[in-house]
Amino acid sequence: MLKKICRMCSNSSFDEVIDFGMCPLVNSLLEEKDLDKKENVYPLEVVRCKECSLVQTKEPVNTHEIYEAQDYLYFTGDMPQNSDYMKSFDSLIDEIHKYSDFGDLVVEIGSNDGTILKKIKERRVLGVDPATNVVIRALKSIPTLSAPFNEHNAQNIKKEWGEAQVIGGANCIAHIDDLDSIMKGVDALLSLNGVLWIECNYWGGMVKDNHYALIYHDHLSYFTLENWINYVGKYDMRVFDAYITKAQGNGLSLRLLVDRCARPQTERMKDLFEEEVETELNTQKTCKKYNKNVQEKAQKLNKLLTDLKADGKTIAGYGAAAKGFSILHLAKIGKEHIDYFVDDSPAKQGKFCPITHIPIISRVMAEVNLPDYFFITAPNYTNIIIEKEQEFLKNGGKFILESGEIIG
Repeated sequence: MLKKICRMCSNSSFDEVIDFGMCPLVNSLLEEKDLDKKENVYPLEVVRCKECSLVQTKEPVNTHEIYEAQDYLYFTGDMPQNSDYMKSFDSLIDEIHKYSDFGDLVVEIGSNDGTILKKIKERRVLGVDPATNVVIRALKSIPTLSAPFNEHNAQNIKKEWGEAQVIGGANCIAHIDDLDSIMKGVDALLSLNGVLWIECNYWGGMVKDNHYALIYHDHLSYFTLENWINYVGKYDMRVFDAYITKAQGNGLSLRLLVDRCARPQTERMKDLFEEEVETELNTQKTCKKYNKNVQEKAQKLNKLLTDLKADGKTIAGYGAAAKGFSILHLAKIGKEHIDYFVDDSPAKQGKFCPITHIPIISRVMAEVNLPDYFFITAPNYTNIIIEKEQEFLKNGGKFILESGEIIG
């Protein structure tokens, strides 16, 4: 485990938010031959910094364990491209084109397999990602550096490629422990009138909906607008726009635009900041209420699935997603509840969930043994799944949502 200080202000004093106990890494899926081997588990406790109010994991796992010691199993290109998640990036592409010109350099931090960079037209693009296996796929179409983004690598990029007009990261910043290394890299590479975009999970949306599926080891921080306003000021930068997108689900993703040449701040950013103040979002009082509400929500979900199994119903998981594993862990849902998972990603099919050893199969394979209920463990793809599975519903099948709602 790494030494724990706040990654935004370096304070070492925290209040507890919620404790998930000992958990495996969500992407540490197993081959059948490895089912008898000892599995690593790590503490997963979320705390709030008493100084700057950033909500974050107390004992972050070394990112080498997540991105390099094992294959990273999330490929953006494998996700449903017509989902709210992917559609949300259309507006991001518009932003990138707005703040750059033909031939300008656009650098994406945590670029994964290059799906977003492929959408950027008439710019020079470069991806940077530490997960070697996804970079190998990205290199088929997008120039990508297999390395962490930091000041040293940013200086090297600048020497070979020149300054960047736009730098950003789509839902990768929460995965990074050393935020200062990112900001020093941005400072070194970004042009004087350039723009930094940040897309990250939003603590405000998590609190509003008592959402806990985003809590797992890969996500080290849960941000608010106020957090970022204070933090980028350390680097003589300024948030000039901020708004909520549907990238992680309704209200769960915060997009920020940052510069150092004082573009006027938008009204929607000002409104969002005022909302955070009015709802006391950045307080420990809110954290305590969140803990209570989430624990109750998880207990109700466990009771629902336990009662269904007691009635002889069969249940399968739909989507072997990281978010789903967090839901199952806190709700204490295991092999006694879930018979199998289906997942569209070939990288996950044929493998087994960590600890519970629930098998993961393709949707086609599930057709010979369909359950009475599918529990949707990829909540941000709920609409896509429901639309795709109309035949299952017509034949009497039902869906269980993370909220406990039953569809069908």
